[in-house]
Amino acid sequence: MSTICRFIHVEKANYPVTLLCKAMKTARSTYYAWAAGIEAREAGGGPIRPWPTRSR
Repeated sequence: MSTICRFIHVEKANYPVTLLCKAMKTARSTYYAWAAGIEAREAGGGPIRPWPTRSR
């Protein structure tokens, strides 16, 4: 799915996202969720912290 989303991301400058998603048989929500993930990764929220554990 990542390859399809990357293609849509590149070609959205030339064609509407709705048309690209129809042509690639992908839900728009899938593309937009993927694109939101890119923005979050580029924003860089810092290192991933380990799950907190309780000590007794």
